[in-house]
Amino acid sequence: MPALLSADEIRARLPAGGTVAYHLPALPDGGVRVMGDWNDDGVQTPGVFTAGEWQLSNQVQHTPAPVVSTTFGSPGDLPVTGDWNGDGTTDLGVVRGSEWILALAPLPADGSAPPVWRDLSFGDGTGVPVAGDWDGDRRDGIGVFHNGTWVLAESVVALRSRVTVSYGAPGDLPVVGDWNGDGRDGIGTLRGSTWFLSDSAVVPRSVARPTFAPGAGETPASWQVADAPGATTCPTAGPGRSGHAGWVVPSTLLGADVHRTVGRTGRRVRASLQESERYLLGAQERALWHATRTSPYLDLLGQPGRDELAIRLPAMSALTVAVGLGTGAYDPAVVGRSKAAGVRYVDQLVRSIACAHEAVSPGGWGRGWETAHWAMLTGSAAWLVWDRLTPATRADVTTMVVAEADRLVRLAVPYWGRPDGTIATPGDTKAEEDAWNSSLLGFAVAMMPRAPHAALWRAKSAELAVAAFSTHADDTSRTVVNGVRLARRLRGFNAYPNGTVENHLRIHPDYASTVQLLWTAADFDRLARQRVPEAMFHNGGLVYTALSRVRYPAGGASPAGGTFTPPGGTVYVRGSAGVYYPQGDDWGVARRAHFVSLDAHARVYAGYLRARGWPAGRALTWHETGQRALVASSGTTDGRTYSVDPAVAATQDVYPGREEYAAQNLATAWLALYIGEIGVPGLDRSALPVPVSTTRAPKAPPTASRLAP
Repeated sequence: MPALLSADEIRARLPAGGTVAYHLPALPDGGVRVMGDWNDDGVQTPGVFTAGEWQLSNQVQHTPAPVVSTTFGSPGDLPVTGDWNGDGTTDLGVVRGSEWILALAPLPADGSAPPVWRDLSFGDGTGVPVAGDWDGDRRDGIGVFHNGTWVLAESVVALRSRVTVSYGAPGDLPVVGDWNGDGRDGIGTLRGSTWFLSDSAVVPRSVARPTFAPGAGETPASWQVADAPGATTCPTAGPGRSGHAGWVVPSTLLGADVHRTVGRTGRRVRASLQESERYLLGAQERALWHATRTSPYLDLLGQPGRDELAIRLPAMSALTVAVGLGTGAYDPAVVGRSKAAGVRYVDQLVRSIACAHEAVSPGGWGRGWETAHWAMLTGSAAWLVWDRLTPATRADVTTMVVAEADRLVRLAVPYWGRPDGTIATPGDTKAEEDAWNSSLLGFAVAMMPRAPHAALWRAKSAELAVAAFSTHADDTSRTVVNGVRLARRLRGFNAYPNGTVENHLRIHPDYASTVQLLWTAADFDRLARQRVPEAMFHNGGLVYTALSRVRYPAGGASPAGGTFTPPGGTVYVRGSAGVYYPQGDDWGVARRAHFVSLDAHARVYAGYLRARGWPAGRALTWHETGQRALVASSGTTDGRTYSVDPAVAATQDVYPGREEYAAQNLATAWLALYIGEIGVPGLDRSALPVPVSTTRAPKAPPTASRLAP
């Protein structure tokens, strides 16, 4: 693909339309960016040459760590790379005037300099050195470009066999690449924003003149990825992937008509979901996605360090619409778009997110602190409309889910508190982290019960669920949950004895509400006709009870530090849509949708929770009323939750994805009520011990505690 390299980024023009961008570590002073297939996986990844020092990486991502460091060349040399011997791995070289000094991979593991393989004389020291497989023999030759003239040698061992061709003009920048996938490199030039590309190097003629404008400091390059002949294939996918769609069992419990039996509050929740769908497919779609509606794959990773927004937000949108479509709640008359349009919307978002996962496209997002949650959102959206997705999309989705699930079973469970009672991560409970990881694993089993690791995923999901909202007393408890005593399962705790949790250095109701992630996994079990591990409800009733039973005195000291703000009282305000945040909220105190979802789940699973606070059904009615009041006061009728005035909306909720977050929670609220109508699944009390030891604890990024629940 035509690509542009800069000091901190690679941008490529996709064959199926659009662009993809990955941010790279900043170049050191005097550094030169190089690309190569350093490990013979079929995908080129970045490297840096600085005054004779090489740093090579096997991934393309925001901060790819070098896997190979070596010394070859001297200050003032120009780097050149190519597969000199045809073994599939990119080799190194430097050009010093007319002297070409080449080395072969593999490079020494100790970082020492590789031996010189060839020391050649080629050219007159002017022009730009290039390399490419001009004749298709899998071995790269060399060449130079100067003012529109190319001098090319097909082999580094037969330099007398050379051709001179004219292609380009003075001032053009040269580029080399296999533009048509025939195994032969063609040549090309960049002139302004126009690329003149020829499939042949020795008989050049322009076969493509794409427009791809460089920015300041960008230079042309080619980026080798998997062949993408059409719109049905992820254009940046690595070679050899096939996915695991054969492990998937679609749900047979979707599409039931529960509208008449779900009750008045349930119908109001359904109506709120439809309003959110109308906003996502209407005003927001026109603002964000309409210009790229015909692009098979969206460019989602366009800003450094923004995966939280680039992936999670469209994932929440996809799940919102998919829940409506899958459960029969999608009403074209209300949403304003046909069901087919809704499916296309979900399909485009799901396929683009899965395509961008690093298990599909090397260097993409994934296998990080919160990425299991994003994979669950995306995967469940796909599963709800599974029979309407293409085989390629299904393969990429399952590749993504399996990669995230298999990663989690190897990680140690994180805890806020240690068994001795000391706090390991002050102000940062690991409750929500354990909950979303457990939820992804639970979903993976529901979606792919045929997967070879399904039993291990289920056991690890139970382990994380028990830990998510565990208290210090649980560390010594003889209570058995899914066949294992708590004292044996747990290595710490995440909640206070009364069921409250501390995050962002405060008692935080928003993070207590993430207990519903475990209950959403129960929803998926029901859709898969599976029983729910009893671990999913451990301490769930305690956490939900705390919202209406634990009182916070205004001015009183908080165990998280600081004091409780006026007016004091309980988080849930009896008979009111209001929510009291004992120590404020860093996102905004006008949020209601996540409590609507929490209440809906608590009502449906009341028999398993045994909560002793106010009835969840009443709380659901109150908070759903509060959600509808937000929509009514938005200043528009397009279905959005928050004010159409950005300044006002920022006083309600500062999270950039506030609309998607509200919409997704209304969708999961409706999904819970839907489950309640088709039948709550029974409990699985079988033994679910984790049969492998886990030693590596996951590391949160420096800004992890600032991300939204």
